[in-house]
Amino acid sequence: MNVKSRFRRQWDSPFNVGGFTLIELLVVIAIIAIVASLLFPAIGRAKDKGKTTQCASNARQLVMAAIMYEQDMQYYPTTWPPPLWYTQLQPYVGRKETVAGTGIFICPSSLQKNASGSGMRAGGFLGFLAYAQNIYIGAGTIKVRASDVLDPEGTIIYADTDGWDAGLYPDGTPGNVCYRHSGGNEKSAEMDRGIAGRKGAKRRANASFVGGQVQLIKAAPNRLFTLARD
Repeated sequence: MNVKSRFRRQWDSPFNVGGFTLIELLVVIAIIAIVASLLFPAIGRAKDKGKTTQCASNARQLVMAAIMYEQDMQYYPTTWPPPLWYTQLQPYVGRKETVAGTGIFICPSSLQKNASGSGMRAGGFLGFLAYAQNIYIGAGTIKVRASDVLDPEGTIIYADTDGWDAGLYPDGTPGNVCYRHSGGNEKSAEMDRGIAGRKGAKRRANASFVGGQVQLIKAAPNRLFTLARD
């Protein structure tokens, strides 16, 4: 037997197969599937965390703008009637007062179907607003000053909503704080406005307080809204 024939026979041997067997391929596929099942949820959580952090930054900028507005005007922006707070604060975030919402007034997690229904866009139900102002601050003809808020560290001024209202209402009224973060969605508020999709569980919402801090909250009772120290 010549050398060439000997090499060919060795190559044809069942112990010298050049490719993967079916079992080996199935094992590799199973390993990839396991890794993917572990990796994809982690990626999803990381994206949600990033959006939550951006939302908290928005809430922080809103309360700082409201503090500057109060210092200039000697009272907080108007929750209701117009002109509303999300136009009154525009000059304090570098924009004209004729602009309604958008920019930092939109939570990146506030996803709704777009007008054509073919995709998603952020911006709450109306497309330009995903936060609201405490209904106890600046509603009606009463102008609320910083000195009127006896518990600034424990009084909400802005928080996540589904984008329907300029005013923010506490849980139980029914409330419109939208607990969209950490696994919630646009239907995670007590008020159900007919938004498409499944009802979301109440998870977490970003809220900014009169004192300037921002917290990720899981409930918004009335005591966080009233101006008294409670």
